[in-house]
Amino acid sequence: MSDVLRSGPARLALGTAVMAVLLTSCTLPGTQGAGGTGRVGSGRPATEPPPKVSITPNDQAKDVALDSVVAVATSTGRLDSVTVQEAGVASAPTGTLSDDGRSWRLDEGLDPGAHYTIAARATSTAGAITTANASFSTMTAHGRLITSVTPGDGSTVGVGEPIGLRFNTPIAPDRRAALLQRIRVESTPGALGAWHWFSDTAVHFRTRDYWPAGATVTITANLKGFDAGNGVWGLGDWSQSFTVGDKHVSIVDDNTHQMQVFNNDQLISTWPVSMGKAGFRTIGGTLIVLTKVYKVYMDSCATFGGADCIAGSTNFYADYVYWDTAISTTGYFIHAAPWSVWAQGRLDVSHGCINISPERATTFYNFSRVGDVVVVQNTGYAATAEDGEGDWQIDFSQLSNTTGYGNVWTGAQASTSPGGRIS
Repeated sequence: MSDVLRSGPARLALGTAVMAVLLTSCTLPGTQGAGGTGRVGSGRPATEPPPKVSITPNDQAKDVALDSVVAVATSTGRLDSVTVQEAGVASAPTGTLSDDGRSWRLDEGLDPGAHYTIAARATSTAGAITTANASFSTMTAHGRLITSVTPGDGSTVGVGEPIGLRFNTPIAPDRRAALLQRIRVESTPGALGAWHWFSDTAVHFRTRDYWPAGATVTITANLKGFDAGNGVWGLGDWSQSFTVGDKHVSIVDDNTHQMQVFNNDQLISTWPVSMGKAGFRTIGGTLIVLTKVYKVYMDSCATFGGADCIAGSTNFYADYVYWDTAISTTGYFIHAAPWSVWAQGRLDVSHGCINISPERATTFYNFSRVGDVVVVQNTGYAATAEDGEGDWQIDFSQLSNTTGYGNVWTGAQASTSPGGRIS
């Protein structure tokens, strides 16, 4: 729909029905607008030439790129109205008027294989009116950018949960900054965070410390018109939100063979544990709960192979294990281990997992949520990005505050939409 432009930043929405009214109102008695030329209204003498109105892209342009600037400008006076219409589309895109009223720019990217028409009107300070029109068609996209997002929309996560974006096409290094500049993270209350690329298809956002307990976080991606390379384009925008639960941090220390569980910085439990023995050390570092599974079949042959496949060997095992809270992508769990209760608090006898009693494993399983923090200390085996546990092992100073929004911004929440994003 067409809006009359006003001073200060203004939005012009474009609609077919009102467009007809606007174009009628633009043609005042004694004027005629067509093809970018102007006529001075006959109702008053002209003291200066009519304004020149320019439209980008040029009239009749073809195969226009989807990230092209769509803009209108006037040489004098100010723009009164701009309308844009995409053929076959009922809703109309919006644009923003400059503070001086002399230029206007479309706010979003273009659709592929589409035909657009633009109509504009400007008035000089002396009252001379110019109307201008143009039309253009856009290129065809050969692929669509698809983004998988974690956490899921509407989920509640722990304070250590990173935001993970995975794309269906590699993003070249020279395009990554432009992509992240289109993605905004908002947190209420606010926090400081930054991005890190783990591969050419995966980028994570992590806070410097942890998310504030109870925070609401919204991710908004304005990817329509983003050129991902190799003919793949962002063809839409998306947003989704998640909330942060209570602050759950557990500290497991292999020197003391103890596990301390904190809720909102208050110590609520101290439990004896048994961890990985020599040759099977437990992964260490700042980890997070990745998932919870009530029952997991653990098989030494599948995990280690070789002599560990032989029943009766020292390291052979093949059985179901219960109340499993995963803290790595490589098979490390905190789980019930009734067979090692005798060693818990004294000795390391496991093959890498953190053993606790069935009662305590059940309590921890029910207490935990995805994104809770588990700090494992003094095992002699430090987690790295190669283990899939890179988020909290990377010093925050190495994360980027220049290739995207480095700060988590406070502000109003964006609307939610289903998980798994097509852009």
